[in-house]
Amino acid sequence: MQRDESDTILAPHPATALDRFADPSTTVPPRLLRLIVVEDEPVVAQAIKDTVEDLGHIVCGIARGEQEAIDLANRARPDLALMDVRLAAGGDGIVAARKLAAGFGIRSIFLSGYADHVTMRRLTETYPLGVVHKPFSTAQLRTALDLAGRRLRVRTA
Repeated sequence: MQRDESDTILAPHPATALDRFADPSTTVPPRLLRLIVVEDEPVVAQAIKDTVEDLGHIVCGIARGEQEAIDLANRARPDLALMDVRLAAGGDGIVAARKLAAGFGIRSIFLSGYADHVTMRRLTETYPLGVVHKPFSTAQLRTALDLAGRRLRVRTA
């Protein structure tokens, strides 16, 4: 049977040489995260929500625009936001991420189809927990969430 690239995206990674020497008592499982999804396209937002929940995290809600994201964050107090760069009605995910960080201490992982220099510069000025370029795989999202969970654990420990 012939395999294509999509078969390997979700396959478990083989153990590396270093994994064999890891002390199970010192390895920490990835942190369960509570998050909001800020995405203006309903089908994409639902797909992200489903994927995040399949990875074992909790999605507190979906917002389509800046103000909706702020209101949702105020109610739900998530650990982080999965933030699209371009939002409904001309909204700006980078501005929304700044407001979430300033108002609630909530950091973001950006989901973006834009990789131009200006967007990336603006985005990095917010000190994001990560950036995942669209289209992305489940493995890429898993990695970004695992790293974010570790960074947040260090900050809150």
